[in-house]
Amino acid sequence: MKLDEFKEKLTEIENAREELLKLSRKMRINATKAISAIHSKDDPESYLKMALEILDEIVKYKSYPTIYYQITFDAMQELVEAYCFYHIVSKKNLDFDFSNLKVEIPAILTGLADLIGELRRHTLDLLINNEFDEAKQMIEFMEKIYAELISFSFPNKIVPNLRVKLDVGRNAIERTKSDFIAARIFKKD
Repeated sequence: MKLDEFKEKLTEIENAREELLKLSRKMRINATKAISAIHSKDDPESYLKMALEILDEIVKYKSYPTIYYQITFDAMQELVEAYCFYHIVSKKNLDFDFSNLKVEIPAILTGLADLIGELRRHTLDLLINNEFDEAKQMIEFMEKIYAELISFSFPNKIVPNLRVKLDVGRNAIERTKSDFIAARIFKKD
């Protein structure tokens, strides 16, 4: 019985796993910092650039599918959220270009679903500053994202947690609309 080859292969996978965990953690941290920078009106570009550079390293591990998807999913989802949030705030549109973003489709969809929450937070900041036109535009973006995503009715094994995230997103949209109306009424008084 020659099991040495199996041991070598599993050792290789274990080493890849350790490196992939480190890279995914670094990518997620940079994506999270980019989101935070956008909210605090700082420059998120260096964090986004770093996250995208790390993504280039991460995709080299795609040849280990038994570990790749489960380790990278959350970090990729966070990167999509940061990438799209920055795009919306800087360009004021939903014309995302995912062609160069080496992220799996389920992570794109769930990242977009999570984006609704970041847009809510951004909208509340706009309302505090009486920026009603831009706040209204953000609500419209939230609704458009939701409307597009609701048509993806795939099982949880294909797109993990999309249904739950969309339920949370719908609730966030309704609360944001209510906050918008309350802010408008308060401003008139």
